[in-house]
Amino acid sequence: MSDEPALTSPLLDSHEVAVLLKVSESTLSRWRADEKGPPFLKLGGITRYRLDAVEAWLESLSHERP
Repeated sequence: MSDEPALTSPLLDSHEVAVLLKVSESTLSRWRADEKGPPFLKLGGITRYRLDAVEAWLESLSHERP
């Protein structure tokens, strides 16, 4: 068995996610409070987002035209 850590999705901070989504950090904060935005983690009081979770959340918002 290898001692190397398993590859996981990178963790992003609120600023990085806000830039990615082109919204303000206060919008992200409001989405967290309203349980509307991408899934997030709280690590010792610090908010982090998994990149793959943000991408999955964005995909869930996609609307295909018939």
